[in-house]
Amino acid sequence: MKTKALPLALAALLAPAYLLADSVEVTFDAALTNATGWTYSGDMRISANSDKHVFFNTLKSFVQSPEYPFNITSVEITLGCSSTNATRWLQVKPSAGTSRQTANVASKDKKEVQSFLFDETDCVRSFKISLEGSGQTEYWHIYSAVVSGVAIVEAPTGLKAGDVKGTRCRLSWTNPANAVSNRIDVSRVERREERGEVVEDFGFDEISAGGNARDFFAFELPPLYDRLSGCGLYAAANSTGLLQISTGKKRGELVHAGFDSYDGLALLLTLRRYPGDANTMAIAWSDGNATNDFATVPLADDFTAECVALSNVTAGAKLILNSSGNDDNHRVIVDRMAFVRDYAPETEATNLVKAVFATDGAKTLRGLSPNSTYIVRITAFDAEGNESAPSEPLTFTTNGRDLPFAIKLR
Repeated sequence: MKTKALPLALAALLAPAYLLADSVEVTFDAALTNATGWTYSGDMRISANSDKHVFFNTLKSFVQSPEYPFNITSVEITLGCSSTNATRWLQVKPSAGTSRQTANVASKDKKEVQSFLFDETDCVRSFKISLEGSGQTEYWHIYSAVVSGVAIVEAPTGLKAGDVKGTRCRLSWTNPANAVSNRIDVSRVERREERGEVVEDFGFDEISAGGNARDFFAFELPPLYDRLSGCGLYAAANSTGLLQISTGKKRGELVHAGFDSYDGLALLLTLRRYPGDANTMAIAWSDGNATNDFATVPLADDFTAECVALSNVTAGAKLILNSSGNDDNHRVIVDRMAFVRDYAPETEATNLVKAVFATDGAKTLRGLSPNSTYIVRITAFDAEGNESAPSEPLTFTTNGRDLPFAIKLR
């Protein structure tokens, strides 16, 4: 995407955002001018010419920057190359992380300025310039570098809530040394508990196996399981309270006898796949004449909770949980199977309700709602407007007492 030059007035207005960034210029010569803290590999060479610089001859030779007290966003290197045959190149790589950038010089022995850009959020503090590629020719020369970045503002710490009332709360925290102001983000938490009438609940607590999977119906089962049938059903190996559908060698299915009405009914499942097996499971209904797949649930290596609405299932139809229509590697492990009418899952919605500002390490939040839970996060800004990451979140709940009152005068 091309960008246009900013009007001078606007550029002047925005100047603090980029001109106040930390910047260090380094020259690479025999005196190592301004290059304190830099290190060189033993095969790096210093030019004997009047135009002092270092040059790379051996593959993997490098110069290593020190760690700067800011997040590096730009490295501009003045360099040249003794050949235009690009079998070797310079690589600029952060000392931490895996991102890398390369540069090739277009013209032989021509000085050029190559720019290497890093995202501020990558938090690059130091980097290495090394010679990569193949072959025995082509020397790369580095004359100078300008390293620029954004000042680091640490996140506030020690966030605490005190004097919590029905409509207010006193916050305190510790700012980093270079912070001059803070923003406080206040979010309200709304929780709704899981609701609904449980019609049937299968926890499979009575199912257990030793080291090998065992046939489910080889056990003497309590009446709770009378409405279940199927094929390829096993107690999962080395488990208690888990039902396995399919051995992995052949298809399996778990069949439920069904309900006279499915209006408002939902099927709740806690299940996972056998590691390395298929990552979905089909659910179908059958009225004795036809079998109809109507839902697919995802499977992960860890147990997850899934909810399947059943309102569109034909009244009286049986429900079928299929391991797969194929034979191999479609084992499903079920921890719970429940039918709930008028089901509503537990929800937690967090909504940003206000952002307030402070100039020190304390602030009283006002205008809160009684009997409500809030989450707050604090960020810090330095004098140049650089922002820290948010603090660790703090949760507090207001009470229903200590509410403001009004006196009516006659």
